[in-house]
Amino acid sequence: METSVIVGLLVIAAVWSVYLLPVVFGDRKDTEMSSTEAFDRWTHSMNYVQHHTVSDLASSSRERLQRRRRRTLLSLILLAVASFGAAGWLNSVPWLLTGLFFGSLVALYLVVLTQMKQRHNLRLKVTHMAERTSQWQESQVKVVNS
Repeated sequence: METSVIVGLLVIAAVWSVYLLPVVFGDRKDTEMSSTEAFDRWTHSMNYVQHHTVSDLASSSRERLQRRRRRTLLSLILLAVASFGAAGWLNSVPWLLTGLFFGSLVALYLVVLTQMKQRHNLRLKVTHMAERTSQWQESQVKVVNS
């Protein structure tokens, strides 16, 4: 009896998810220009892009990305500290293991951020070094106006 109720509830949930999930996550057809609202949104975004420089747009997205990374790092640190605090206060091994887990996540996140920064610096170094001319390629005679 219980099994048939569970299966029935799962079938009902599956049928409802077919109708509700596209509404929650957005429909694939929203990207088309099928309605005036979509066209208005597109023209507004194009107007915004035309009136801002590339550096403004890049700096705003860069700042947003940095805020998100700081928020993620801060939340991981707070979870680790709270877990270690609960482990010390309750003398609990599971809380200690949870603290070690969050501590390892903090360390892993810092390693990933450091690697991303190093790759970015290497990409910049390769780009800038490739554009520079070496001393030997420059002409040895310099003309000076008097």
